[in-house]
Amino acid sequence: ELLVRKQGARVHTNPLAGSAKRRADPQEDQRVARDLLESSKDHYEHRLVIEDIRQQLAPLCSRLDVPEGPSLLSTNAMWHLSTAIDGELADSRTSALQLACRLHPTPAVCGFPTVAARQLIQRIEPFDRDLFTGMVGWCDTQGNGEWVVTIRCGTVQGDWLRLFAGAGIVEASDPAAEWAEVTAKLGTMRAACGLLDEENPT
Repeated sequence: ELLVRKQGARVHTNPLAGSAKRRADPQEDQRVARDLLESSKDHYEHRLVIEDIRQQLAPLCSRLDVPEGPSLLSTNAMWHLSTAIDGELADSRTSALQLACRLHPTPAVCGFPTVAARQLIQRIEPFDRDLFTGMVGWCDTQGNGEWVVTIRCGTVQGDWLRLFAGAGIVEASDPAAEWAEVTAKLGTMRAACGLLDEENPT
């Protein structure tokens, strides 16, 4: 997921929020995509992220173009609601790293409002999120660069592997559906590690 790309005065970000597992059957897969695009719950979740990014970037930009609504973006495993945002920085000396630090963590990975959500997570969750997410990228001496959200993470210690994934929880969330989403997201990492087979596909 692209957190931010900066080249000269131009800035681009492509947040993803709202997801659904893809299906092997093409007709069923298209139905899932349509349901995601029409889901009020997922649109609400997505809008929280977009409005926060708008609020963070607008003061730094002479122009900021935010589409009216999201489009669909697909990977081999998932459908995502996606919004590509472009802008022109008022001060081209603002670096990609400064922008990334201003945007991270987005509501998609920490909740909204961010400060209150982070405090609540620390107070009520009975475990440490550890490497649930972060950002990785580069920035050159002119401040140009690109940073992405490390939304799928894992640690390896000896022959033990620990993977991390999550879902955006809002008032209309269904626990079973959110758990299925997390399982599907972990499937991408498990497949990369050679841990999926025909008898245990998720």
